[in-house]
This record gives sequence, structure tokens and C-alpha cells, in this order.
Amino acid sequence: MTVQREMMAVDQDSKPRLSVFSKMEKMIVAMAKSDGETGIVMRAKRNLFSDQIESFSGCDIVDWLKRQYNISDVKEACYLATNLCQYGYIYPIDFKLSSYTVKYDRSAEYRFQAPYFWPFRKDGTADSIKYAIYLQKRSLRNKQKHGLEPYEQEAFDKLLKVFADKKEFIEKQAREQVRMSKAGLYFYGHQAASVSEAKKQRRKEKILLDLQEKAFWRVHRPPPGCIKTMEEGPKRYFQPSQMAARRRKNKESFKAEITFLKKALERPKPKLSKVLESYLTWNEQYQEYDPFLDPNAALPSNPWVSDDTLFWEVTDTLVKIPTELRVKKWAISFFNLVKDEQGLREFEDFLRKEYSLENIRFWKEVEDMKNGPRSAIETKVEWICREFLSKTSPKEINVDSKTLEIVNKSREEMRGKPESMRYILDPAQEHIYLLMKKDSYPRFLRSEQYINLKEMAHNQPLKKRFFAFGSGKTQIKRQTPSPKSPRRSTSSEREVNSDISGDSPIHSINTPMHSYSTGNLKDMDMKQTPTSSRLEVDLLSQEEI
Repeated sequence: MTVQREMMAVDQDSKPRLSVFSKMEKMIVAMAKSDGETGIVMRAKRNLFSDQIESFSGCDIVDWLKRQYNISDVKEACYLATNLCQYGYIYPIDFKLSSYTVKYDRSAEYRFQAPYFWPFRKDGTADSIKYAIYLQKRSLRNKQKHGLEPYEQEAFDKLLKVFADKKEFIEKQAREQVRMSKAGLYFYGHQAASVSEAKKQRRKEKILLDLQEKAFWRVHRPPPGCIKTMEEGPKRYFQPSQMAARRRKNKESFKAEITFLKKALERPKPKLSKVLESYLTWNEQYQEYDPFLDPNAALPSNPWVSDDTLFWEVTDTLVKIPTELRVKKWAISFFNLVKDEQGLREFEDFLRKEYSLENIRFWKEVEDMKNGPRSAIETKVEWICREFLSKTSPKEINVDSKTLEIVNKSREEMRGKPESMRYILDPAQEHIYLLMKKDSYPRFLRSEQYINLKEMAHNQPLKKRFFAFGSGKTQIKRQTPSPKSPRRSTSSEREVNSDISGDSPIHSINTPMHSYSTGNLKDMDMKQTPTSSRLEVDLLSQEEI
């Protein structure tokens, strides 16, 4: 395929496109010639509509491509015809087909698309307003013949919500187009020999226009499960002519460029070898967590190569027991822990036990404020400062006086300017982030909560599902942890258990824990003595075996 770009028109603001579309247009023009020697012969079909509609089959277009371009392989000619159909240069008359694949048979009939509906035409743009007008027009017509499909009705409802301010304009344009299509009968009535001939001619033109419009939107707004070949990418807000005007240099632009280059000279630049070394280290560290690089990262089943969706269910945002790889990834860095919603919730539970929950709450509130609407920024900043930075607040965070002074000074300078207040709490947020990273995060990794979570994730059985049918969502069978917590062991038991591997059956013994006050420590030791002696007897029996 040629990747050379060309312009649709001579003006500078026209959209560029691939030159392959010009080649396909020349091919369609050669196919549509009326003479039977160089073009495709169109045959009238009467079994599809009440009037005769001229069309051609897949065999006709494949044979023409083989004859015109000396193609010996039928698959290659079918592939070329399929591209013409997928890009909207030809369209099938029967829209109930599941795909636009052209086959070398006479099972489907096709027609040439009107040049107005060809891709990347300057006037035939496929914007959302035109799509809403088209759907509104179909909803006003006969529901049995022109009724909307479920995915079109869903898209139409969303468009009406997005363009709520233009709802009257959309309905007015749709009604006008329906009225013009009905009024066209009188125009043909003056030119035709009789009114009946005018009606037949108008009916045929109306059927063809409906087919062309439907084929156009089928290419640009395909149904779910179909390939969207006309993905144009993000739209630009500035035209090339406007961008060229902005690039005109003046005295101020040269000064700004000189200042930027001076700062660039002072900026430290790492060596390329160090950069590559760090990149390779990072790649080796995260390779086992990438399902595309390591097949074990997509257990219990790979949804990219199978229809089993169990992987998406066990790696959902919030689950009862996370996967083992997910829990291991939290230990790589503090950033991996807080960017995962499940890990952030576990970390919050840990900080709640340590009576430092206000740190993570402050960090989350600042993140929500920075990502929230501009209208609520000033109110949110005042509430955060009153809730977490005030000295009289019971949830005051541990921030040094220098950082607090910088935040208060920025608040006073930017008061009344919500567009400039979005990042004034960054110094305090960075201070709390580093505090949690250096202090709370290492203790979380050493805590019993994280260790138990790793064991539960390691022991949960995830069985691969072989049959996709069934009722409802798949129930994931996990090993439910025992509600009985391990009791407080004595020093002798800790010495014995430290010499036993994790596979020992002694680790499966679960004894309910009793809470004792400091005044009943003697009673607790007396109650634990029989248990410790039983453990020693079990160990001696295992050694003899």
C-alpha cells in the first residue's frame, strides 16, 4: 500500500489522505463504465424490491479484477474486492449480511456507491450531527421498513443527550429532508409522460438513495463486532493556516527561544548507556506481569486467544481476593500500590489500624480536586485546608512549617482565580506522598495483612472454564479463609514453628484466638501449655516417621 500523502483540494486546510484512495476511485470509475467491454455488466434483479434494481454479484467483480489486472489467484482478487466493499466504494443490497467479505459466488448482490458518499470527500463528512439527523429521519418514517436497529437506537439516545441544545435543529432538519423526499414526486411528474411513470421513477430513486445512505453510515458507524475501517483519528482544533500564522517569529518569540535553550544547556543529561541499562532493568522486572510477553501472566485463561472471560473477572477493579501477580506487583513500588484501587483500599485499611488514615485521605482528596471540574476547585481547596491543614482540625496531617507557608502564600495570591488554584496543594501532597512511601509503605509490606493477602492469593484455586454457556456470570470458586484467627503462641512454639517449612501440616492447625488483658497473662500461659505439649508430641512423631 502506498503511504504517500496527497491533498483532496488545493487549499491548505483540506484533510490529507492516503493516495491509495485515489487508486481505488480510478478502479471504480473503470468498473462503472457502461460499455460491456471494459466495465462490469449490471443485471436487473426483481426479486429483492418491487422495482428492478441493477446490480452485480461477487463473481462479476472478481472476474473483472482478474481480467483487468492479470491476477491469477482468486483469493487475492477477493481480498481486493473486500477492501473496496469495506471502504464504501461498493455496497451489498442485502444489509443483513454479517460481514462485508466479498465471496466468489452469486450469493450476494452489490452496487456502486455514489461519488458523494466516497470516503474523505470534502462535502460528505461523517460527523455526529449528520448521523443524528439521519437516525431522526429514519425514526420519523415507516417503522417496519426504516426502523432503527438496537445499536442505532442506543447511539441515537446518546447523541440526543450530547446535543441536547441542538435537538430542535436536528428534528427540523430531519422533517425537512422527509418532506423533500415526498415532494420530489411532483418534480418528476412534470418531466415524465404520466404520473405512474413518475411514481415508479421516484420510487426507484428513493430506494437507491436509502441504500446509499445506509451503506455510508454502515461504513462510518458500523454495528458492534464489525471492523471500523474509516477511523480518522483525533480532530485538530487548529487549521494549518492558523498554525503557520502562529509560527511567524518576532522579537519576543526569539527571546523566549533563547531562554529555553539556555535552560536546556544547564539541564543534566544522562548517558545513553545508563538510559538503556535502566530500561532493560525495568523491562526484566515487569515482564512477568505482561500477558503479551509472559503466558503465565494471563492465567487462568488468556482472553486474547480464547472466549473465556475468567481473566477479566479475577482482575476486576475490586475483587474479594486479588491474584498473586497483582499482590506481588504492589511490592515493586509505592506507585504501583496507590494506582491500583484494590491496593489503595488495602493500604487504607492498614493505615486505619495505625491511626494515620488522614495521610492517604488527604492525598486522595487532592487527586480528586485536581481531576475535578474547575467550578468546584476553589471550594474544594478551602475544604481541604480547613479539614487537613488547620491546626484546630482533628485530622491535621504532619506537614512542616515551610511547606505550609508556601501553600498559604499561594492561596492568598490566587484567591478568586480557580483556573490557577488546581495545583497549589502539590507541595503538601508531595510531602505526604514521600512520608507514606518511606515510612508507612515498608511497614505495610512487612505487616501480617499483606503476608496473609499473599497467602490467600496463592492458595485460591482458579479453574479454567471450558464451556462458555450457562446461566449468568461465572462463579469463581475460591478458598474461603477460616474465620478463626491463629491464637497467640508462646516463645517455645515460635521457636518450633520457625524451623518448620510452610508445607508442614502443622501450619494448617487453626485455634481460635482469645483476647486476654495484661492482668491475666498467667492464666493464658496455663491454658496454652497443653497445646504446646501436643505440638511437641506431633513433631516427635513426624521425626520418627
